[in-house]
Amino acid sequence: MRLFKKKFNYLKTEVFYVRRLLKEGYGPRYWWPYIKNAYFGNYLVKYMPACAYEPDPEIELHTICHTQGVWMMYWMVRSLVAHTGLRPVIVIHDGGLDQDAVKTIAMKLPTAKIMFYKDTPERLRGVPGLPEIIKEAGINGHFFLTKIINPVVFSRAKRLLVTDIDILYYQPPTEIIDFMNGNSQYDALVQQGPEGISPQGVPYGSFDLMVDDYYSDKYRLKEKDIARLNGGYILVRKDKLTIDKLAEFLEHNKRPLKDYFLEMSAWACLLAQMNYKLLPSNRYQVKYRVNDQTVMKHFTSPRRYEMFAYGIDKARENIGKK
Repeated sequence: MRLFKKKFNYLKTEVFYVRRLLKEGYGPRYWWPYIKNAYFGNYLVKYMPACAYEPDPEIELHTICHTQGVWMMYWMVRSLVAHTGLRPVIVIHDGGLDQDAVKTIAMKLPTAKIMFYKDTPERLRGVPGLPEIIKEAGINGHFFLTKIINPVVFSRAKRLLVTDIDILYYQPPTEIIDFMNGNSQYDALVQQGPEGISPQGVPYGSFDLMVDDYYSDKYRLKEKDIARLNGGYILVRKDKLTIDKLAEFLEHNKRPLKDYFLEMSAWACLLAQMNYKLLPSNRYQVKYRVNDQTVMKHFTSPRRYEMFAYGIDKARENIGKK
């Protein structure tokens, strides 16, 4: 029954993407790129050159990936490295990687480290003095929580980029380069969510953080616009991202640990305590098609068809011009 449900949901998603592709006027010249990138990416990635370099231990890229996302993740990393010159330590949090995907990652991103989800209990229990509330959240919470718990607890870098895999770069992102090189006045940079409704049905800018009144008043959360953040793209100074702050949030959180939105709420509440800046939405885009101003585009779930129809191929073309 579970397998049937999984296949049904996959089919429903694919029908949604194809319908959006046609509705938005992407004609025949986009159909083959869509088919190629959407259905054959994990085969094609095996023929791509390895993205190999000597990592800089002071900066880390954290992302969460599943088997079907390896093609997207590869181009996210390739386009970032090509347009920034940055050489981050890549830390991949296991979102459901099979053995073939793990082998592909080892070949194409040879310096990447994978933190397997099955090892989470042993990993967290082995940290001396780690608050029990963090162990409980990591072991029994939604698996997306690993994307905040692992960087907080285990990272030893100075600056972190925590990113989704459905992101591509088209020009040098100067704000990101400066931040990761330590040349920024801010503690954190965050992509803005678009206006309207999120993929999960939540209006951007009105996200309920679901913390108790004491915590909300302490950090004046209602006065800040942190609910506008896109939790899939965050740059942060590691010294501002502490175990104590994460434990405090969890103590005052009112969501169930299995709640999908808990990770986004955690990021929002921790970032609200920092000197953060929202990246300009006309250059770090979520909505709208890639144009001359686009530095980076986040192809979130409702727009994933664009990533396949032209986004990946355009990113490859731009890399080839460098």
